[in-house]
Amino acid sequence: MRKISRRSFLKAATVACALTALTACGGGDESAAVSVAKDENGAYVDTLTITLGRFAEPSAAALFPEGQTFEDNAYTRYIESKLNVDLVDSFEAGGDAYTNQLATCVASGELPDILTVNSYDTFVEMVNNGLTYDLTDVYEEYASDYIKSLYDSYDGRCLGMATFDGRLMGIPGTNPDNSVPVLCWMRKDWLDKLGINPDPDGDLCITLDDIAAVARAFVDANVSGGNSTVGMAFSGNDIGDAMCIANAMGGYIDRWIENPDGTMSWSTLAPEVKAAWAKMNEWYEEGILDPQFGTRTTDDINAMMINNELGIVFGAWHIPDWRLSSVKALVPEAEYIAYTVADDNGIVHTYHENAADRFLVVSKDCKYPQVAMEILNILYDDLARATAETAPDVIAYINAGGHNEGRPYYMEVLPSNNPSIYYTEHMAVINGEMTPEETTIAENRGSSQAILDYLKDPQNVTEKTLGGWHFYESRIIGLGASIEALEKNGNAEWITPKYPPTTPTSEQKKATLDKTELEAYVAIVTGAQPIDYFDTFVSEWKRLGGDAIAQEVQEYFAQ
Repeated sequence: MRKISRRSFLKAATVACALTALTACGGGDESAAVSVAKDENGAYVDTLTITLGRFAEPSAAALFPEGQTFEDNAYTRYIESKLNVDLVDSFEAGGDAYTNQLATCVASGELPDILTVNSYDTFVEMVNNGLTYDLTDVYEEYASDYIKSLYDSYDGRCLGMATFDGRLMGIPGTNPDNSVPVLCWMRKDWLDKLGINPDPDGDLCITLDDIAAVARAFVDANVSGGNSTVGMAFSGNDIGDAMCIANAMGGYIDRWIENPDGTMSWSTLAPEVKAAWAKMNEWYEEGILDPQFGTRTTDDINAMMINNELGIVFGAWHIPDWRLSSVKALVPEAEYIAYTVADDNGIVHTYHENAADRFLVVSKDCKYPQVAMEILNILYDDLARATAETAPDVIAYINAGGHNEGRPYYMEVLPSNNPSIYYTEHMAVINGEMTPEETTIAENRGSSQAILDYLKDPQNVTEKTLGGWHFYESRIIGLGASIEALEKNGNAEWITPKYPPTTPTSEQKKATLDKTELEAYVAIVTGAQPIDYFDTFVSEWKRLGGDAIAQEVQEYFAQ
């Protein structure tokens, strides 16, 4: 990827800089790396002080064990003991406050030694302003073989997002396609109650017609036993909530797709999305799709699930961990099963997510840039495979539910097949082929043990075993469909969208275009506009700035 023109493609920082804040962003006075001696254990002989820009949500501070803080906790103590470095937070902030701190640093031209940047636009601006250390040689010399293998597993899609003119200007966090393919989740206890099996061949792959048939049966039987049963629901304020339906038609929502001639197309404008919205309109008119679609928010849909009213939702393999677990806690009889959704030819259409998620940036003035890589090795190589014997305090912190914000880097570095590792290792533990302590990822040890505890009495889930239930539902049921069955079926067709930074026209017009999309989506699904209104929407989207954005995106990737 070539370095892009700040004037052409980058947003200017808009946050004013107070003098004290500017001083806090400083990362040192020397631009050259300093080589320092180490002892036989790999620790620096003289203590090195490293300043950090720390992502730290104030609400997370209360979750630390007594005596631990963002700056002083099990992770930082382990790192400091291994390297003999003193990690000092230049600033701690979360949410919008963190974004403002990054803007302050960009405006001042001064960064802490190391910080995690949570916006690609901000990262690119830092690069083009000459604020970031060229980490090409640091990565080659100091990244462990295991870390390099993780990045290599993405075939360049991850490191490429941080490479400018052939030079690595930051270390990206990874995203191992963690939310795709989108699955259809059904209330299994309701299926059993009605004697319905939408998947007679057992391949965990169904069609839109199968989904409609189940929703129809749920509604007709009022299987919830309440005032009414809702077959399936989608948020009316999030066009992406219908991604699964578009995928089953061979389409995609809100993705840039490169055409064979090098031009760019916005996926929402495709005929396949028109067909998806038309299908949803059929369901809406029949009454098997939520009659209040268009006014429902995601929170409303969650409330319907908790109130035992809704039979089918759509989402990633991991929604039991944060969405369905709330249902199970209040509706003990609720059980779920997940399916991939194929088109009429049996193909499951899905896409690679952006492989880079957040960016580790080292200040151009950092005196010890290699330390950034050494810390990364510890966090995502050493500690990823640590045991209670090798890192007792960290493992105790993790097993007690310690949050990731204790780590100095607010990002993940995982192999591209990480979901597959989750499934394989949890199944191996369930089948007695390995113990929780023998799993290769620290996170898997706690979750696999929780699953074993849950499986001792799966019919009676308690507050103590609820965690094991949702881990089983996500790691076994969810990944069983999206990883194991999908690979066995061999019917997935993947595409790789493009993920550009914000362009000038997008900065000005994207909000209007998003509003235009959402209004067309709701109007077509509810029948307020006929299906052919989709063509009017496409023309309007292009006229309002969409064509200009497509041209800018094309020019960006052509460089």
